[in-house]
Formats: sequence, structure tokens, C-alpha cells
Amino acid sequence: MRMKRTLTLLLAAAGVTLGMATPANAYECPTGFFCLYYNSNQAGARWFTDTDYPNLAGEVFTTWANGEGEPVKNNAASSQNASNYCYRVYYNSYYAGPYDTVQAHTSRNLANTYNNNASVRDLIC
Repeated sequence: MRMKRTLTLLLAAAGVTLGMATPANAYECPTGFFCLYYNSNQAGARWFTDTDYPNLAGEVFTTWANGEGEPVKNNAASSQNASNYCYRVYYNSYYAGPYDTVQAHTSRNLANTYNNNASVRDLIC
């Protein structure tokens, strides 16, 4: 009887632990926002905005996933755009240097600014 109760408690604890785990790509970009992700393929921690950022210094990935608390500047690998505007992710601060354009309502891995991103600007597509 004691063995059965111990096994039941262990299984229940394992179920609670597994139920609390959040998949790395569970953070979809909210409608109307532009998101940067710590990992490729819109995985890991997420940062989002609905405005321009001339300098990403001081911004951090905030969702509970790989990369949480890490700086956004020079650490983003992918993006998702859930807005009606295009967004550009720039290599340098103040919208300078190479960039990646993310069309409205699309997702993509960053290429020109992969882990080298310093500013974000929205523009009309």
C-alpha cells in the first residue's frame, strides 16, 4: 500500500513538472506587434514592440525561455511580424548599416543582422 501511494505521488509530481514546462517556441507574437526572438525559428525568449527603437541597448528578452534576461541588442536570431507594417532590423544603432526587412504578417530568421542587431524601425510596406 505504501509503495502504491509513493508511486502515485511521484507520478503526480512528474505530471505537474511536465505541465509547467513551456515549449521554446510557445511565445507567438501578439497581434499588432513586432517580435525578436533569442533563437532561430521564433524560439527562445521573446521581446516585442509596436514602435521604433533607435538603440536596443537596455532592452532584454522577457519571456520565460532560453535567453530570458539577455540583452536584445546583438542577440536576436529570428523575428515575427504580427503588424500591418514592415519592420527593419538594423545592424547598427540609429537605423544604419545592413538590415533585414520583415514583411507584415510574416516570420523569418535574421540573415544580415543575425546576432548583430542594434535598432528596429517600422515602415509602410
